[in-house]
Amino acid sequence: MPAKQARSRATRDALVGAGRKLCEIKSFDDLSVAEIAAAAQCSVGSFYSRFADKDGFFRALINDVVDRDSAFMHSPLDCAEHLSTEEILADAIATTLKAYRKRRGLIRAAIRRSMTDPTVWEPFRLHGQAIADRLVARLLPRFPNDPDIERRTRFACQMLYGTLNNAVLIAPGPIQLDDDTFEPELRRVFHQITIGSGASDRPPDDKRD
Repeated sequence: MPAKQARSRATRDALVGAGRKLCEIKSFDDLSVAEIAAAAQCSVGSFYSRFADKDGFFRALINDVVDRDSAFMHSPLDCAEHLSTEEILADAIATTLKAYRKRRGLIRAAIRRSMTDPTVWEPFRLHGQAIADRLVARLLPRFPNDPDIERRTRFACQMLYGTLNNAVLIAPGPIQLDDDTFEPELRRVFHQITIGSGASDRPPDDKRD
C-alpha cells in the first residue's frame, strides 16, 4: 500500500528499518507483526495500514535490503581501475560475506519461501547477477587473451553464492559462516577458479616498481 503523505512514508520506513535490524539477529519467520511494530514504535494497525500482510512486508523488506546492498557492493567494483586483480577479488568476497552475515535471517527465510514461490528469490538473483556482471567487466580487460575468463568468473560467483546460501540455510560445516577462516578460504577458492595461481594480480597499466 503506497504511502500518501510524508508522515505515512516515515512510518513505513521505520517499519522496514525495524524489520531490517531484527533480521540481523533472528529469522524473519520467527518475527511477529507485533514485534516489528513495537521495534518501529508504532501500532499493529499502522503496520496493516501500510502493508496488506506479513508477506507483503517481507517482499518490501527484501527490495529494501537489496537496494542498500547493491549500492554498498557495486561502488568498489565501479571504482576498481587502480586496484590489483587480487584486491578486486578480495573486496568482492569481503563485501558479499559481510552482507550475508548481516542479512542471514532474511536470506534464510527467502531461500525457504523460494522453494514454493521462486519469485521471492528474484531480487537476490538479479543482485548477484549484477555483481557478477561488474566483476566480469573489471576482469575482461586485464586478461584479453583468456577466452574463458568470463565463464570462470561467473562460475566462481555461482560457487560463492551457493556456498553462502548453504551456510546460511543448513550450516553444514566444517567451516561456519562466522568462522575467521571462512573468508580466506572463500577468497582462495574464488581466486583459483577465476584466474588460477599463475595470473598477475596487477592491472595492465600498473606502473609500480
